[in-house]
Amino acid sequence: MTLLDALVSKGIISKSDVSAIEERARAQGGDMEAALLAAGISRREILLAKAEAAGIPFENLEGREVPYEVLKHVPEEAASYYRFVPFGLKDGVLEIGIVDPDNMIEARDALHFISATLGTPYKLYLISESDFDRILQSYKGLPGEVTRALSELEMELSGGAEEEGGKPVSFPAETKIIEEAPVTKIVATLLHYATEGNASDIHVEHTGKEVRVRFRVDGVLNTSLILPVKVHAALAARIKILANMRLDERRKPQDGRFSARIAGRRVDFRVSTFPSYYGEKVVMRILDTEKGVKPLAEMGLSERNLSLIRAALARSYGLVLISGPTGSGKSTTLYAMLNEVDREKWNVLSLEDPVEYTIPGVSQSQIRPEIGYTF
Repeated sequence: MTLLDALVSKGIISKSDVSAIEERARAQGGDMEAALLAAGISRREILLAKAEAAGIPFENLEGREVPYEVLKHVPEEAASYYRFVPFGLKDGVLEIGIVDPDNMIEARDALHFISATLGTPYKLYLISESDFDRILQSYKGLPGEVTRALSELEMELSGGAEEEGGKPVSFPAETKIIEEAPVTKIVATLLHYATEGNASDIHVEHTGKEVRVRFRVDGVLNTSLILPVKVHAALAARIKILANMRLDERRKPQDGRFSARIAGRRVDFRVSTFPSYYGEKVVMRILDTEKGVKPLAEMGLSERNLSLIRAALARSYGLVLISGPTGSGKSTTLYAMLNEVDREKWNVLSLEDPVEYTIPGVSQSQIRPEIGYTF
């Protein structure tokens, strides 16, 4: 069955339309899809008809992220050259997306080789060009870099503790495994992409079946990466070492901080751990000190609210109360307000936990509850 036959059988075009579409395709250098689009056929209708003509199902992957466990089955070079990508592993069958079922001779040979090497059967699906390009990009960027590091780490973590009966496993805090390069690469990659992506926080949490990494951008958490559970202990321990925390303490929360050079500038990270059912949750607050304190005028305030705040700051007494959820900009707003105060004329003091940004002319003090020095 040809593509045009499939469209006729679906009632999308009539038999009388076929010759005109074929003529238009010849005039466009044999591009049948362009001719169909010009005839008013939607791209989705073309994809569904193409799938029917090829005898394979169509899969819409819009908004669907492909985890590293699936991507690793097909090398990036093979995916790019043969134009097929893995997007799922269901019931032991590797799901492969293709965009051109009419040119699959070499691709099938490559797939047979990959299938035989892995010992895993595969099933073909037709996907859109946009979905193919997006999944191909997943080999690069954050997921791609972490995937490469995980492949280096796989042998080190093989044979580690696994969950039995759905119960959480206690991982020993062994220093030797967290000092290996792959874990260091994973953490460095997370810090780099979160900072460059203007995230305010990084959340690493064990959910029982996977390790979820989320970035908070503009006050909203978004899942950026899914990692296998075997990585969690090494990942948490590596971050705790950077933040000078106790490795053997996993029963109660801890706080720490560290600095790193990212894209040529110093960035501070405030770290906190929280003991949860499946293992410690780690949160890193990103403090990009070299970006400096935003001017109050750039905080997105309306002219009326900006003038009200400046009038309040000009007074010699009073209280300004700021509230909001995590990542909503409370600290950023307070620092912008503090920066507006005449620090030459007035003696300006601040009590902070922690001191996130330093402002010249302000005596900033870090509170220390452990010694009774509190707000």
